[in-house]
Amino acid sequence: RYFQQEKLSWHNQYVNTAIGDDCAVLDIPQDQQLCISIDTLVEDVHFPKGAKPFDIATRALCVTLSDLAAMGATPIAFTLAITLPSAQEDWLKQFSDGLLEIAQRYQCPLVGGDTTRGPVLVITIQVQGVVVKGKSLTRSGACVGDKVYVSGDMGDSAGALPIVLSDPTLQNESSLSALTQRFYKPLPKIEFGQSLFGTASACLDVSDGLLQDLNHICKKSAVGMKLDSQKIPMSVDLLAAYEKKQALQYALTGGDDYQLAYTAPHCERGIWIGEVVEGKEVEVVGSDILEKGFQHF
Repeated sequence: RYFQQEKLSWHNQYVNTAIGDDCAVLDIPQDQQLCISIDTLVEDVHFPKGAKPFDIATRALCVTLSDLAAMGATPIAFTLAITLPSAQEDWLKQFSDGLLEIAQRYQCPLVGGDTTRGPVLVITIQVQGVVVKGKSLTRSGACVGDKVYVSGDMGDSAGALPIVLSDPTLQNESSLSALTQRFYKPLPKIEFGQSLFGTASACLDVSDGLLQDLNHICKKSAVGMKLDSQKIPMSVDLLAAYEKKQALQYALTGGDDYQLAYTAPHCERGIWIGEVVEGKEVEVVGSDILEKGFQHF
């Protein structure tokens, strides 16, 4: 009733068989490759218990689609596995409406999944996308001498977290801020990622904190990075809500921004924040922040 509706589950040029069979069947053109990513969101870990189902849904699909953006891929479909303590019709209606908004925005239909009963709400979404063969952006191509860029402001989602935790349903007018909207709807940079073809040498999306995620590029590319703390972009909303040092900590170590961070010899897009250098990890000039980012365990 809620996930098989035509507006949410439709056939595009890639979807041959969708909901109703044991598997979805996708048609992939010979000149393209399939990109697949999966994310699991657990109640009270990745979103607060009591959050609005619409907001939970937009967040869940956005953060998973962001992985496709980091590869420069075009979304073509997604699957959903959801564990529910109980099946409440109003909750399911609002949740499916949230999925619908993002699915239609990025032309990415729901093609299958699974529903189970369990003690806590758990949402797992797998996304599928396509990219021209040999063109996908990866973490392993950064070279000494490249510049380091980000696609936009950092730290907003981490700055929103204290507000979201204190008022999960955003009932208070003060909670309905630009920061909280960026927490629940971190729109994936699909077109931005595709614009980096032929320019970016390495790329990823920032999910666990800028420093921690850039270290993934350092490890894969066998390089170091030197960032200028004065160049880290922060929104007027974040700087209005927090002192500059706290805002910078959120920008460097707070996760869930889902901006793209990438390296390139030169790029007209994005914001330049540092250089790729010889070494093994990220160094921040002008900051004494030692924390790296979100730890999964």
